[in-house]
Amino acid sequence: MRGGFGGVIAVEGAPGTGKSSLLRHLHSKAVDNKFLVLHARGNEFEASFALGAVAQLIESAVEDPPGGNLSARLHASRIAHLLHGELPDEAHPAEWHALLHELHRVFLDLAGDRRLVLVVDDAQLADLPSLRFLSYLAARVGHSPIMLTVAMEPRGPGPAADLLGAVVASFDSTVLRPAPLSLGVLEQVVAETVGGPDPLATAESLFEATAGNPMLVRAVLDEAATGAGRPAGTGPDRLTERAPRSLVRWIVRKLRSLPEPSLELAQAVAVLGRSTEPRVVERTTGRADAEFDKALAALIDAEILIDEPVLRFAHPLVRTAVQDSTPPATRGQLHARAARALATAGASPEQIAGHLLEAPAQADQRTVRSLLDAAAAAGARGESDTVSYLRRALREPPADRNLPTVLSRLGAAELSVDHEAAAAHLAEALEHTSAPQARAVVARDLASALAAGSRFEEAVTVLADTITELPASDTVADLYNALSCIGRLSPGARDLQRRRLAQLRERTAGTAFPGNGHGLLEQLWNRTDARRMADSADHVLRRAGLPAENGVGWGAALTASWSLTICDRLPEARRALRTVTDESRRRGVHLFHLDDCLRANIELQLGQVSVAADLAATALEASESAGRPTIAQPIAAAALVESLIELGELERATTELSVRELLHAESDTSVHLPLLRARGRLRLALGQTDAGVADLLRGRALDAELGPAAGSVGMWTPIVTALHRSGRVREAQELGEEELARAHAFGAARPLAVVLRTLASTAAPDRALRLLEEAVDLLDGSPALLERARTLYVHGRLLGRAGKTSTARGQLRLAVELAGECGAYPLHGRAREELLSLGAPARGPGRRKRSPSALTPSEERVTALAAEGLSNRDIAQTLFVTVKTVEWHLTQAYRKLGIVSREDLSRALAASAATDRESRLTSLAGTSEKESTPVSNQPFPNASDGRPDARARGTG
Repeated sequence: MRGGFGGVIAVEGAPGTGKSSLLRHLHSKAVDNKFLVLHARGNEFEASFALGAVAQLIESAVEDPPGGNLSARLHASRIAHLLHGELPDEAHPAEWHALLHELHRVFLDLAGDRRLVLVVDDAQLADLPSLRFLSYLAARVGHSPIMLTVAMEPRGPGPAADLLGAVVASFDSTVLRPAPLSLGVLEQVVAETVGGPDPLATAESLFEATAGNPMLVRAVLDEAATGAGRPAGTGPDRLTERAPRSLVRWIVRKLRSLPEPSLELAQAVAVLGRSTEPRVVERTTGRADAEFDKALAALIDAEILIDEPVLRFAHPLVRTAVQDSTPPATRGQLHARAARALATAGASPEQIAGHLLEAPAQADQRTVRSLLDAAAAAGARGESDTVSYLRRALREPPADRNLPTVLSRLGAAELSVDHEAAAAHLAEALEHTSAPQARAVVARDLASALAAGSRFEEAVTVLADTITELPASDTVADLYNALSCIGRLSPGARDLQRRRLAQLRERTAGTAFPGNGHGLLEQLWNRTDARRMADSADHVLRRAGLPAENGVGWGAALTASWSLTICDRLPEARRALRTVTDESRRRGVHLFHLDDCLRANIELQLGQVSVAADLAATALEASESAGRPTIAQPIAAAALVESLIELGELERATTELSVRELLHAESDTSVHLPLLRARGRLRLALGQTDAGVADLLRGRALDAELGPAAGSVGMWTPIVTALHRSGRVREAQELGEEELARAHAFGAARPLAVVLRTLASTAAPDRALRLLEEAVDLLDGSPALLERARTLYVHGRLLGRAGKTSTARGQLRLAVELAGECGAYPLHGRAREELLSLGAPARGPGRRKRSPSALTPSEERVTALAAEGLSNRDIAQTLFVTVKTVEWHLTQAYRKLGIVSREDLSRALAASAATDRESRLTSLAGTSEKESTPVSNQPFPNASDGRPDARARGTG
């Protein structure tokens, strides 16, 4: 332009890509250079006014400085004649040429001796005569003082598209197509506007929703900056969950400006999902082919939808805006029509049910059947949608013939999420079910739901009543097993069970109905010796297959796994329980997280203290997820507290009990026995001797009242040590001898070693050494590493007191090694201090153990995903844990790594890995040191705070 030549600048792009911003920038630059700038904007309301856009250009001349204003006035009558006169007929091209030529002359005269810039925004919406003039002008501006700049969106076939195509294709045209904002730019913009701890994660979420479209990005960030229209507490990582109100208003206007039924079609695509076949959308709208095709073409031309074999929105955020703009009633009807359309197209049950969940209830039995099919398919894969489908089926509502099926299946599915709701629905199902086998299954599930809520006596009543009314069968035998098990969970249930069993025996003339786990249960409760119990457990676990539903068969598998644990068959118990857990989750069977509780106990005994703590924490949180704690809560809490005691985290253990009101909870049920033991041990560790002894004595008394099971052998030995230390020596010795007799009778090595070690603390030195030697021999080579470490420590300490220094050093060295391997840091510290007090030389660095300052395996998994940019919610979904568990692991990891936020995580992990490699090399070099290398004065090598530092992690 400065050189005297004109030209055409065409800016093409979808809505919101920044075309108008480019034109405004060009307008500003032209004004700065003293050019005359005339501007116009096309819009759908003026598209029917001939030469309306040209009129806007000329009218804008009066806004120019005085010279331009005078020029406009001088040509006013001439311009009025051209704009408001009758347009030539299409059949007379010569007349059109004359009109366009005269308009061209008008603009040249308006410019005078100045350069003229014509700016036309949204040209695709301008009237056709104006577009014809722009096309005419584009071919003639190359050697004139006129610069034509137009911004346009892509259009489908038609006269307007042809005329704009001529503008773009002009020899003097320069075409600009604005690119979307890059992820790097978005990150910078997010950091400068909404901030947050992780701008990159927010930018990634924003980019996924907007594809970098500047208009969409600005709408989201503007609303985020003001907080308008968003719930309190909405963080940067949730910016795109709802569409900004400005975007909702824009999309509604845009859709209403397009041909009918574009709005309805867009709503249908939004309801159907991110990508949908056109024929399903057409059936959902119910429109005729011609109407549908016209609207679809308009949406594709406007780049709202993408022209592909399956329909989807160009930007996910636009889909969200369409959804948000659709009234709830309309949305519900669209979901109902979508479900019918998908059913006609042969879609999967889950696809159909996904829409039925959002559709209004209409008492349609086809809907009930579809939801039942979807629930069956989801249940077979162990998915959580089963409950949602069945609850929706109940709201339809089902006909009388389908009601028992819906209620019973819903109740069985709800066992995994809400045992109280499950109990209510199963009780109603039992009332409406008449078939004997079906009643037995419903009664079994109802008893499980009642037991999960510690309503043991009600469960006993349901089982006994059902057994009474049904003929003998394998299913009824399972009910007997359940009655036998639940009846031992509280004194009240036990007494009721005995009365009802007596009545049943009278009725059946003493006939028994043993099930798969009946003999094992009897052995467990009657303290049969360990060998016979282990054989029975093997038999139960070897039987072909596992039950396919919630029921006693799964309980027998859990009982068998736990029996192997009691019998000191820890590796076999671990494998069996993993199989039970994997199969139950694969089949969608809910075990109330009792399997996780048992796994935590097994891992603790195997010396995997951190793993045990993770499992127990997960089980504890899951047991409370429905807002109503299940029977697993006290068991999981006990396992967590026991693990935390070994880790030395007494304060956290106290907090975990306190926040759940378990610190002073009293109960007479057997599921609280582990809690009483763990709470007693915690209080003893805190120096609260009287309170600790009271908890342990209360637990032992309740155990005796319920009929002590094999699992309680050695369970209450902490009382012996506590009583002895408090001066109640005789009482401690008597109790210890009783425990010893029980342990000898049972015959499992680990429980017997526990009792021997404990009894040694009350015995004279000579007998104490003999007891400890026997305990050490029993545990030699045992996988029960934690108990081996304890016993070796006590034995080594007593040997040192007896002057047998050399032997004592050997036992204490091994205790230090095992305690470090287990992660039992308080025990490790005590054993090492005892070893140092004997002036023992070290063997060199040897194998280094993971320290408290090193990350646990769970912390490593969580921090690795967090370093990749995943949010806490995404990490929880990836690892199948809760968000709270992820938060806890990150908190622990941040503390150990010495950081405070995600921004430092990648750097800290890289530094830790480098230090780890250096530590490995140091450890390898240290293996050549002599046996006489002195022991460090620190409890762990290279640890100034008394614990091993992160450099020791994973070496050896």
